[in-house]
Amino acid sequence: MSKEIVQVDFNTQLAELDRMQDTCKKLLQTKHYQSLGEAGIHAIIARAKALGIHPFEALNGGFICIQGKVGMSTEMMAALVRQRGHSVRKDPKSNNELCILHGKRADNGDEWTCSFGKADAEAAGLWNSATWKKYPSVMLYNRCMSQLFRQLFPDISLGAGYVEDELKEITKSDEYKTIDVDVKPLYNDEKKIEVLEEKLTQSQVEQLAEVLSECDPAYAGRILEYYKVKDIADLSSKNFELLMNKALMARENFKKEMNGE
Repeated sequence: MSKEIVQVDFNTQLAELDRMQDTCKKLLQTKHYQSLGEAGIHAIIARAKALGIHPFEALNGGFICIQGKVGMSTEMMAALVRQRGHSVRKDPKSNNELCILHGKRADNGDEWTCSFGKADAEAAGLWNSATWKKYPSVMLYNRCMSQLFRQLFPDISLGAGYVEDELKEITKSDEYKTIDVDVKPLYNDEKKIEVLEEKLTQSQVEQLAEVLSECDPAYAGRILEYYKVKDIADLSSKNFELLMNKALMARENFKKEMNGE
């Protein structure tokens, strides 16, 4: 592939981001999308595109976004699994205190069984919550399905295989705590303020580097050039979700090109 074609493709991706931004602004005119927020809408659309899902299927209940981390409903997980020919079967031993799911891949025959029960929910401090008391079988299924989805079908989840209550737990961890920045004036001029952006965490750097290593070798260079930094560790953490989504798409496109698709 020539350098000119690669550059055009990168510019096309940037143009798509601009169109996505316009879409976000229009959607925010309704209460449903206002609850997601502009950043949430943008993150969901980008992740949906990476997974080959229509944006409005993702936005209307299929996906959720909490503090920039995208997850999906178990209905969407089951639909994606079956669309690709794989299967998930609920064990007849499942009840209101235990859920057992058996999964099988259509491509290589791999099988996996996951279970999530009352003891697991109690250990996680979930069992006595109002929602779990009202719908124990549903909540047990959600947790069990998300585990099976991530373990047996990671090529479908691509990091989005978490349900809403799991995302809420994740965002309470240290990884998502914000850091207060001491802002000081420059040259004794209060109108000139230096704002320091929080950089990617080590975990984020490793995740992004792993995906970029499987992309077109020139792709990482274009990202650094676009954001005017020398290393991916210097990128802003606020752009992590967007960077990962674009990198995942770039990786898929590169694989297709290498396979002559």
